[in-house]
Amino acid sequence: MVLMVRVRFSAPLQALPHGRATYLVVRLPEDESDLVDDLPVPRVGFQGVRVEATIGTTTWKTTVFPDKEGFLLLVARKIAAAEALVVGEPVDVTLVVLIP
Repeated sequence: MVLMVRVRFSAPLQALPHGRATYLVVRLPEDESDLVDDLPVPRVGFQGVRVEATIGTTTWKTTVFPDKEGFLLLVARKIAAAEALVVGEPVDVTLVVLIP
């Protein structure tokens, strides 16, 4: 049996500078970050948690990564363009974490 945990939230799209690159991210709010952090799931590289993310009509499999303030969802530029996302504006996100 597979247990599925669904997390829904809205948070602003942020541009996060990292060296020469700038990543587009959505930071999970504190309560949602705590929920994901407490799940008994295997961690992958950089202590990430595998999820299926949905923004608008776009769904993709990815990993949310912990940082000092919770978890970050990286958003590819092609997804941001397809969903007409704007940095600083709120984004409605659904994450599904599958727990084997």
